[in-house]
Amino acid sequence: MHSHVIAYGVLMFVKLLRKNTTKKSSDQSQIYSNLFCSIQLLWLCQVPPIDNSTVYPNLTESDILNYTTPYDGSYQYCYKYGYDYNTCDGTLSCANQSANSIQCDQGYWYDRSIFTETVITEFNLVCQRSYLIPLSTSMYYVGMLVGSFLFGNVADRYGRKPTFIVTTILAIGCYFGTTFSISVEMYSVFRALLAAFRYGGTIATFVYIMEIVGAKYRTMFGMIYHITYVWGFMVLSGLAYVWRDWHELMFVISVLSVPVLFVAIAVPESPRWLFAMEREKQGMKVTNIYAKLNGVKLTDEDWNEARKAGEEKLNELSQLESGKKYSFLDLFKTPGIRLTTFKVMFSWFVNSFVYYGISLNAGSLAGDIFVNNTLNGVFEFASYVFCWLTLDRIGRRRLLSGMYFVSGVGLLASVIVNEYAGDNQSLITLGVVFAFIAKFGISGAFGCIYNFTSELYPTVVRSTGMGNGSVASRIGGISAPYVISLQNIITWLPNSLFGSFAVIAGVVALSYPETNGKPIMETIEQAEIFYKTGEVVNLSELANNAKKENDSQPVSENGAVDLGELSSNSSKEKELPVDSLGCDNLGFNQQETVTSVQF
Repeated sequence: MHSHVIAYGVLMFVKLLRKNTTKKSSDQSQIYSNLFCSIQLLWLCQVPPIDNSTVYPNLTESDILNYTTPYDGSYQYCYKYGYDYNTCDGTLSCANQSANSIQCDQGYWYDRSIFTETVITEFNLVCQRSYLIPLSTSMYYVGMLVGSFLFGNVADRYGRKPTFIVTTILAIGCYFGTTFSISVEMYSVFRALLAAFRYGGTIATFVYIMEIVGAKYRTMFGMIYHITYVWGFMVLSGLAYVWRDWHELMFVISVLSVPVLFVAIAVPESPRWLFAMEREKQGMKVTNIYAKLNGVKLTDEDWNEARKAGEEKLNELSQLESGKKYSFLDLFKTPGIRLTTFKVMFSWFVNSFVYYGISLNAGSLAGDIFVNNTLNGVFEFASYVFCWLTLDRIGRRRLLSGMYFVSGVGLLASVIVNEYAGDNQSLITLGVVFAFIAKFGISGAFGCIYNFTSELYPTVVRSTGMGNGSVASRIGGISAPYVISLQNIITWLPNSLFGSFAVIAGVVALSYPETNGKPIMETIEQAEIFYKTGEVVNLSELANNAKKENDSQPVSENGAVDLGELSSNSSKEKELPVDSLGCDNLGFNQQETVTSVQF
């Protein structure tokens, strides 16, 4: 009886939302705050009294650099000439440019013409301490990884709304903790915790949206979710322009995050989750609230229709049930899914690796950092809109591949132009334009990869496959800051690596089968046939074949679809296919949702 209640309750919820959907999503872009808080500024060794304008009023900055800083093809900013500066009394007889080089022992001078204080200037994260910059950024992505696993399970067990509320409260605390950090260690720890809680909240909100939006609207609202993320870091450019001290900027971000808590408290629990947890009365109550808001009146006939549809689908699937529990290992047991898994892992790795490589390196682009970050957002916004309009027309495979190629070619072209630009302002500008084109491409790939991946896997292992892709993407995000740091050694190397990986990913994407317009696969056998033929065999046909072979034996290598695809891994759930509930596009659950967010 409970299975039928779940079936008809959720089906009617999806049905009413197909008629009229008004729900929108919003999220804040916090990753990019580090772009402004930890921007790399020009620094030099402090060399008193030579850099004292009172003692040496006629020395220019170039003169000071020449008399104090070793030169070996370029100035070695982490060292100074090791002569005795205490003997300098207004003349330059003390300067000895033949002296051995020594490390800066009097601290550093920073160019504060753009930002008055950053994490780097406050904690002296240059030279021998520069490794702490990529380490801190990578810790943020580690926090995202931990948050995705931890709070995905929490959202499944305790609900979307409680998870959203708790993670929001904890994230706000971490915002303020980051703001008032007094050491780089404290700053890094709070940011890692912030990533875990913020990403945990993102999981809850994204799965909530996917659970209340009708199937035909999921592509649209998935793109809108990404677009709101873009708005966040575009607004951040304006905030950073006004508040140039990193403490002030983080304080403003912290205060602006507080209203999110009221949103978390105000929204009702996900009806799909309530039905899956057999809390039928509450689920029906929330469903009726949304029905009223959408101008839809549910009748007993509607609920009975949903119940009948659920019963019919359960009867159909009972012939395919094997009682098998699927795990991570099932991604590698059969040849088709195994090959798909390796390709998906590489695609997700490249997506995150290149996306964050470009985004976090915006500060190194020629021109104004505030304008560049805003333009990055404009190009990303345009990319999502483009994918929104073309994903169902061009197809997943060709669009994903094309976006990878656009990103890769744009980055490699930018590298070539910048290497020969010199002081030519036109070429410098052209190099920036190519970098923006690359951002357009990789953002579009990010927008495509979620839907495409979920469609490449059958329901019984879809969540596992998506979660596996999420892990690969986090590895890419963790790696990106270290690759960016290589530009201090070889300026053209980071973007060359990012561009090359994007081109390779474009080639790999062409080997995927096209899923556009295909029914959602539910079993491993369906998937293996699809990988070979490009066609999805009807589930009823498989059930009939199984019955003919052996009425009393379960079908090997298939497996029934448990309700975890609907509401995520509850121990109380009965086995029920997602698309039997009208979700003919995606069936998100915990781990799928984990990978359905950027950031």
